[in-house]
Amino acid sequence: MAGSPSPLAFRYLMSAGSTPQSQRCLLPGVALAFVWLESVRGELLACEWQDPDEPDELTMLVDIPGADLQAPRFEPSAYGRDASAWRPTSAVPPGSAHSRRVWAALSKIPVGEVRTYAEIAAQVGSAPRAVGQACRANPWPLFIPCHRVVSSRFRVSRDVGGYAGDQVGELAQVKRLLLVHEGVLSRD
Repeated sequence: MAGSPSPLAFRYLMSAGSTPQSQRCLLPGVALAFVWLESVRGELLACEWQDPDEPDELTMLVDIPGADLQAPRFEPSAYGRDASAWRPTSAVPPGSAHSRRVWAALSKIPVGEVRTYAEIAAQVGSAPRAVGQACRANPWPLFIPCHRVVSSRFRVSRDVGGYAGDQVGELAQVKRLLLVHEGVLSRD
């Protein structure tokens, strides 16, 4: 999860009086910590899930002209206490044009609802596998709710699909727990 800062991050890190603020929170039942870095101007520079006992450096977002880096309008720790604290973002982070269309569509999925990869694909004029790849590349997990995109088998078998490329590990468990927290799945 380590990476070198992008030119954008260096501008913020080096500008006088603008020390970025790193924040982290633990969500109920989730073994990983959600960590994010904001500039003093409120731009989201990086965020990801990390082992709370062995934090890594945050991977800085890629500097793409015209990318909207404004941080979403909710505090992850407030979301941890009450899922209804999540707010959609109109901001779309740096990424390919396809990924940005997918992320914009994901941002419109309300708390307590899910969509399949195929449903998002139909919405953005793509293929389910390409939607899955965009979800895996999502640089704003939790802020852009890729955990709300599930397998087409979900309605029959409760198969939620992977999360951030993880099919059975810690991140897959994070997805399941986020869906429990939002009332989509039961705690069993």
